[in-house]
Amino acid sequence: MAYIFSGAYIPLSCRLIEQVLERDGWTGLEEVTRMLNGNEFAVTAGNSGSESRLKTDAQRIILVMFLGGCSYSEISALRFLGRERGFKFIVVTTAILNSARMLEAMLDSHV
Repeated sequence: MAYIFSGAYIPLSCRLIEQVLERDGWTGLEEVTRMLNGNEFAVTAGNSGSESRLKTDAQRIILVMFLGGCSYSEISALRFLGRERGFKFIVVTTAILNSARMLEAMLDSHV
């Protein structure tokens, strides 16, 4: 995923999601979650009674929530990761930032 950002940068949010997908959950990332000072949870859909569904790629949907906002590049990186791994990401965020909005917010706080 590093080549999305010219090999020099990968957003922490995208790296965390990539690691969770590789490990099939948060197992092994306990130290990281302690450092982030937050909660994580995972919900997996099970079979209902005798009705069993076949797992298809269309059912592999991941909901990602950003409190405080995210950038367009983070959303693009998640879309790329989804195409690469066969997932569909639904992104819910309080704001979408671009460079102009970020600079505006930084300048407004100093005036």
